[in-house]
Parts: sequence; structure tokens; C-alpha cells
Amino acid sequence: MFPQVDPIPLPAPVWLFKVLEVLTTSLHFAAVQLLLGGLIVSTVWAFLGRGERRVAMRDAAGSVATRLPILMVYVINFGVPPLLFAQVLYGRAIYTSSVLIGAAWISVIFLLMLAYTLLYVMAAQAQRRQAWSWVALAALGVAGLIALIYASNMTLMIRPQVWVEMYRSNPWGLRLNGGDPTVWPRWLFMLAGGAGTCGAGLLLLSLVPTLTAAASATLRTGAWRLLAGGVVAQALCGCWVLAAQPAPVRDLLRQHVLYVVCLVLWLVVAAALLTLALRGRRVATAPSWRWAGTCAGLAFLLIAIATLVRGGIRDLTLLATGLDVWDRQVVSNWVVTSVFLVLFLAGLAVIGWLLTVVARARKMEERYG
Repeated sequence: MFPQVDPIPLPAPVWLFKVLEVLTTSLHFAAVQLLLGGLIVSTVWAFLGRGERRVAMRDAAGSVATRLPILMVYVINFGVPPLLFAQVLYGRAIYTSSVLIGAAWISVIFLLMLAYTLLYVMAAQAQRRQAWSWVALAALGVAGLIALIYASNMTLMIRPQVWVEMYRSNPWGLRLNGGDPTVWPRWLFMLAGGAGTCGAGLLLLSLVPTLTAAASATLRTGAWRLLAGGVVAQALCGCWVLAAQPAPVRDLLRQHVLYVVCLVLWLVVAAALLTLALRGRRVATAPSWRWAGTCAGLAFLLIAIATLVRGGIRDLTLLATGLDVWDRQVVSNWVVTSVFLVLFLAGLAVIGWLLTVVARARKMEERYG
């Protein structure tokens, strides 16, 4: 059913690749959810802020829109390592699914270019105080389509039982994984997560001193609402994702201590974040950087836990169909692995430094009429 395993052994233990895959995927998902949530918020506020009395809403929307092109850089760059680690661990599955939806999978490159262009157009028009709501809506549609293609591929790779029939019906790669009941729940789970993660991002953005007081207040109000609504919506979508899994996979998840603990921990963190959001809505003053940072940290923790459970669903589903990701030949080369890990951590440090540089770069008051 699966292609033969690559005869080249792994240069490090499977658990190390799993840790790196979960970490880099969590970073990628955080950037993706910030982008999706930012597009949704800026689009809605751009449409609603057209009146003369809604300058604050337009300023808030513009402050989000002008930062999305920078955010797209992190979406793309954080998206490469998870794919590389997934190819190392699940190459026999993900290569096949990528070929089966080849046309859509290749189109992601061009869709990303289109989305990037639209983000720059909307940012430029926002800075020139020109209308950009329809451009934002188009960018949101393209980004949502990319997310759907990814969800289709990542679910198709764990359904080897449909590969042969799918290829026979369409060998040109012109189909998506439309018959899988888990595709839409997973896609909506990502969008719902985008609301909560974006809420944490807006909370941090509202503390930027170059924004007008009215725009900061608008960002802060929207942040608390998104945090509360996003957590609830994602919890509901998460229940749908689990319910849509095949019964054997649900049974294996319930029997695995790690994933049971992760699900309970996710609910605890979600409850804590929801409590902070509800408390924040009742406070009129701006939150401190520590308060906003705590919300952002909890939002990222939710992403990391969900990513770990996502990996468990993938591993257990593939195990039920005959592919054991842990059954690999390993010939450890710790010299090369250590050099890679040092460079990897240095790269993360540089990215963190660049984020601080970008945060300090805007010194003029931001207004977007």
C-alpha cells in the first residue's frame, strides 16, 4: 500500500525529528492564524469604517493591514521547515498525496505570490488613505484557498485506502480530498484559531505608542472580543474534528495517555485565556505589556498543544493502515546534528531580533483615513 521506505537511515532519533516538526509547525500555525485573523479583522473594519465618524476603526484596520506583508514573510519561512521534517518522517505518505492533488499543490506557489501581491497593494492603499476593503477580501479568499489545499493534502496523506481509486478516477492531479469528513472541520479549526490568535496580536498592537488613542482603544476592544469568541469557536471546532475521526482512531486517542493529557491541558489553557479575555473586557484602561504577553503566550500554547494532538491523529491513523513512523533505521551522526541544532537555534534568535527591530521601526503617528 505504501511505497518502499527510503534505504538512507535517519541521522538522528525519530523523537528529535518529531520535536522539531511540532515546534516548527506550531510557529508556522501561529503566523498563519495571525495572518488569517488579521485579514478577517482588517477586511471587516475596512468595510464598516467608511463613515466620517469611524476614523478610529479605519485607523485600526490600517494599522493591521500595513503589518500583514511583513507577517507573510514569517508565514512562508516558518512553513518550509515543517514540510521538510514531514518529508523525512512521512515521505511515503505525503509524496503520494501531493502527487494525487498535484495541480492544486503546485498552484500554492502561485497563490502565495498572488496573496503577497494583494497584501502589498492593500497596505499601500491604506497608507495613501485610499479604499482597500475589496483588495483585502480578495487576499482573504486566496489565503483561505491555500489553507484548504493544505488541509486537503494533510488529510489525504493519512487515507491510503482511497489513493488507488482516486488516481484511477483522475490521474492528472485535478482533485482534492473532497470525500474526507475531516477536511472542513480541520479547516474551520484553523480559521477559528485565527480569531483567538489575532485577538492576542491585536492586544499587543494596541500598546504600540505610535497609534492614536482612538485606534488603540478600537484594537483593544476588538482584541478582547476575538480572544473570547475565538477560544469558544475553536473549542467547538475541535470537538467536531475529533468526532469526525474514524472510530478506531478515536479509541486509540482515548487509550494514549499523552494525547488525553494534551486534550485536558488544552481545555485548561483555553479556560484560562477565556477568563483573561472576559476580565479584560470589563477593564477600561489599557492592559500592561505583561498582561498582553501572557495572553499571547497562552494563545501560542494552545497552538502547540493542538499541533501535538494533530501529530498524534496522523501517527495513529497511519499506524492503523500499516505505517509506523517510529519504525525507522537510525544511524545517529551527532556532530552534524549538533551543528544543525546550533544553527537552528541561532536562526530563531535572529528572527526574534528582527521582530524587535520591526516593532521599533515605526516612529511617526499612524493614521489611515
